[in-house]
Amino acid sequence: MRLLFLTQSLDLDDPILGFAHGWIAALARHVDHVIAAPLRAGRVDLPGNVEVRSLGKERVDSTLQKLRGFSRVVGGACRRGEVDAILAHMVPRYAVYAAPFALPRRIPLFLWYTHKGVDWSLRMAEPLIRRAFTASERSFRLPSDKKVVTGHGIDTSAFAPPTPDDPAPTHDVAVVGRIAPAKDPLVLIEALGLLKARGLRPRVVLAGGTLLDAHDAYRREVEARVEALGVGDQLTFLGPVPHHAIRSVFLDAPLFVTPSRTGSVDKTVLEAMACGRIVVTCNESFEEVLGPLAERLLFPVGDAEALAARLQELLALAAEEREELARGLRDIVRRDHDLERLAARLAREMREVVQGGRASVRA
Repeated sequence: MRLLFLTQSLDLDDPILGFAHGWIAALARHVDHVIAAPLRAGRVDLPGNVEVRSLGKERVDSTLQKLRGFSRVVGGACRRGEVDAILAHMVPRYAVYAAPFALPRRIPLFLWYTHKGVDWSLRMAEPLIRRAFTASERSFRLPSDKKVVTGHGIDTSAFAPPTPDDPAPTHDVAVVGRIAPAKDPLVLIEALGLLKARGLRPRVVLAGGTLLDAHDAYRREVEARVEALGVGDQLTFLGPVPHHAIRSVFLDAPLFVTPSRTGSVDKTVLEAMACGRIVVTCNESFEEVLGPLAERLLFPVGDAEALAARLQELLALAAEEREELARGLRDIVRRDHDLERLAARLAREMREVVQGGRASVRA
């Protein structure tokens, strides 16, 4: 099977989307050929059966240019009969843009989508695709008989527990995520203020920066609250960290916290779990991921008091209990969210449609 993979960015150094590189490499082990078509391409190191055809955002970033890129790359590959299936990664409108080139030639479209949001682009894409792959039941909230729950894709060989060669942790809590309202770092700052009032001053390392100019004002709001609560000496801001280096952030603290309000299975939480870190999250999708452990590791969205209580309890765990909990969390990722298992599942599902000759859109 020859696969066209549409994604936003293909760059080992991308701090947010660098993981897509590993996904393409894994899929390449299960298909004959991959045309990777990112909106923007950077540094890559991919197998020989993968070729990169950028849609051109690194040159010109405009809607018209994007559409021209789709015509050139996606339309060209379809017209030349170079692909058997197209997988749009996370952005439903990519499937919409590809449909005029793919569907007349009976090339099936697939979508990977894991987010609580249901917008116009997802509603437009759903009738056009054959399968909607997603990480959990709550990660695709548009009613559809095309939804296929596969688990997420975490490289558990790259995201692994510390070895004797790794530096010892220097912080108590790690956070990885953009500084944006949806990620809600303010609730963590408020929790640190509450803990400070109890005589507890955990050290926190944060990786991530602002992605949009509109979030610069929010960053200043976060900084002002840090100063007002007097917790600045507990915080180490790293700024954006390349994806290939993010494991070192997870290993720098025994606990990983995400106050994110995105509502889908956040891959950074799973990456931290794979690294043998105890996670604390307000993401309701993790109720099904964590099972019986959810009651101990989840807190209500925006509830600084509950987050402070979780941190206080978990930081006080004895080393043996902490290690046992961490091992159990890594086992969940290896069992349900391993990248190699996901790549094999996606390839198998798409191949069944291609080989079955059922490329017409299902009503």
